[in-house]
Amino acid sequence: MGLACTIGGAKATFEEKLANHVAGALDQAFGAEGDWEGVAPRHFGELGDLGWLELKRKAAESLGEEAIPNLLALGDDGRGVYLPAHVQAVSLPLPSGLPLRCASLPGLRSELAQLADDWELPLDDDALLEILAIRQDPDDGWVADPPEILTFARLALAANEAVRRDCPLWLVGAVQAEQGE
Repeated sequence: MGLACTIGGAKATFEEKLANHVAGALDQAFGAEGDWEGVAPRHFGELGDLGWLELKRKAAESLGEEAIPNLLALGDDGRGVYLPAHVQAVSLPLPSGLPLRCASLPGLRSELAQLADDWELPLDDDALLEILAIRQDPDDGWVADPPEILTFARLALAANEAVRRDCPLWLVGAVQAEQGE
């Protein structure tokens, strides 16, 4: 299963029990989770597993690992949160046993801008939506961009909206959704 890409507070993203644990961990570490809870969640679809891994791999090849600490902070499974603050990447303990990985949304946006420049990709919403549209080629049939480009576009689109709303950008998968049950 891919990673669901969602913006909003923890309580709008997770089942109640897990949401309370996540919100508590963020409040204790950063003291601001409550400020994000009133924001209605917005879902940006899924980032495919292959796309996430390819984005990270190709970004590291293009820019070097030291240039993309926020992109790499969520690990290979990609589960975690980009917070609308300049924070160092950190993992917070949760009662479920798996840590909550946190990184900086402004830092991620900066890294995506560097990638956009290096890969000659746009960062505005309309152009990102165009990348996500699968087109029909008269000769080849339905055609889409490579997985890392589609992942870049979806992540950048979600990051743009998270910055506008000043709230977290969550990447969550089946494991986190099941932890609250």
